[in-house]
Amino acid sequence: MDKLKRYELINQLLILEKLYPEESVYYARNRKALENGYELHYSWLTENISDGLSEEECKEVLDILDMYRSITFSWQRLHEGEELPEKLKFRGFDGNHETALMSYVQYFVIDLERFDELTYGKEHPYFNSHCPMLDKYRKMLSVWKKYDFDLTEDQIASVMEA
Repeated sequence: MDKLKRYELINQLLILEKLYPEESVYYARNRKALENGYELHYSWLTENISDGLSEEECKEVLDILDMYRSITFSWQRLHEGEELPEKLKFRGFDGNHETALMSYVQYFVIDLERFDELTYGKEHPYFNSHCPMLDKYRKMLSVWKKYDFDLTEDQIASVMEA
């Protein structure tokens, strides 16, 4: 990083120190690393910024949510008044190994207020499955995509067994 870029970031951090006094120590430490040219610590400036997801990865997550919406609504149609069994509920993604996917679900469902039915009445759903799920969801999607949105009992079972 050249000196001009460092200078720009130093000034931004000075502004943030004043705007957010409760976080001023954090900003001051990062500013000092830039002022002194401690290159090892430059990456610390962006440690809270994720690499993100591609458009294709986002669409895949939305397909998974749509599949679970289909399962949920189909079950409710077939079993009016009965509670959705746990085994049919969307579990989320693994917080340790599928963190970006889990974060996207939280953003899409909680922040954007979409797919509300997949919160199952929880005020603060975390969508952390505590085990990797993407491979399982992909197998389920390959079966689900063969059907219409409104599933039969047998179709729900075949998607879940994939």
